[in-house]
Amino acid sequence: MSPHQQQFTIEINISNGQEEEISDSEINLSGETVYRIIAWVLTVIATCGVFGNTLGAAVLHRMQKTNGNIRLLKYLSLVDTVLLILVFFGVILFELNSTIHAIFYPYAYLLAMTVYTFEIYLTVLIAIQRCIAITLPFKYESLMRASVINTILGCIALFSVAFNVPLWLAYWPEPYWDTELNMQLFHTNPATSPLGKEGFTAYVGPVMLVFRCVIPLIILVTCNMVLVISRRRMNSGNPQSSDRGSVKLTMLVLAITSMSVLTHVVSAVDLLLFALDFNLLNNLIITRIAQLLIVINSSTNFIFNYVFGNTFLENLKSCFRSHVRAQN
Repeated sequence: MSPHQQQFTIEINISNGQEEEISDSEINLSGETVYRIIAWVLTVIATCGVFGNTLGAAVLHRMQKTNGNIRLLKYLSLVDTVLLILVFFGVILFELNSTIHAIFYPYAYLLAMTVYTFEIYLTVLIAIQRCIAITLPFKYESLMRASVINTILGCIALFSVAFNVPLWLAYWPEPYWDTELNMQLFHTNPATSPLGKEGFTAYVGPVMLVFRCVIPLIILVTCNMVLVISRRRMNSGNPQSSDRGSVKLTMLVLAITSMSVLTHVVSAVDLLLFALDFNLLNNLIITRIAQLLIVINSSTNFIFNYVFGNTFLENLKSCFRSHVRAQN
C-alpha cells in the first residue's frame, strides 16, 4: 500500500513498526473497476451535497433573521460543505487520479479529520439545543443564548484541533521528488509517530472509538429518545397546542441526528475491527461503507430541510424570486 492509499478510517498495521503491503489479489476484491465506480458514485453524491448545502446555508441564513434556532443548522450545512470538499481530495480522488490525489492528499486528509470531529460535536450540540427547547422551554433563552452557544462552538473547535494533534504529528507530509512524474509529491510515515507504535495504535483504535463514536452516539441516542418521548406527551396532552413549526423543527433535528447515529455505528464497528486487528478484508469492506455513509450524511441536509421545513421551502422560493427580480 502506498502512503497515499490511507483511507478516512486509518487502514494500517504498525505492529511491526511498518505499513503492511496489501494488494487487491491478497484480499480478493473485485478490482480497480469496482473502486472507480464507487468513487464516481461518491463524487456525484458529494457534488450534489456541496451544491445543496451551499444553497441550504443561504436559505437558512435568510431564515435566521426571524428564528435564532436556525443558526446551528446553517453552520452544519457550511461545515458539511467544507468536509465534502476535503473528503473528495483526501479520499475519493485516489481512485480517479492517483497523481493529483498525491498532491492534495496529506493536507486534505488531516484537515478532513479535524473538520469531521467538529461536525460530529456540532451535530451533538444541535441535538442538545433542541432537547432543551422542548423539555425546558422557559429556561431555553437563558441556557442557549447566543453568547453561550458561541462559547460552546469555540470549545468544540479547540477540542477538534487538540484531539487531532497526534494525527497531524503522525501524518505530517514530507516532500519528496518523484523521478517518474518529475515533480514534487508528499508522503507520510505514521510508523514514526511521536506517540510510538503502541501509543499511536491506541490512539487510532480505542481513543478514536470512544471520542469519535461512543460518546457522540450515547448523547445523540439519548437526545433522540427525549425528543420522541417529549413530543408524544405533548401531543397526547393537547394535540391542538403543539406549534406546527416546532414539530417540523424537531422532526428535522431527529432526521439529521438519526442519520448521524447510523454513520457513527458503522464507523464504530470499523474502528473496533481495527483495534482488535481483525481480518483486513472485513475491515476494508466496513471502511468503504463508513466512507459512503460519511459522504451521504454530509450531503442530506438540504433534503431534510426541504422535507421537514415548510418555512425553508417558502424562503427557498423567495430567494429565487428575488434573484429573478434582480436580473430583470
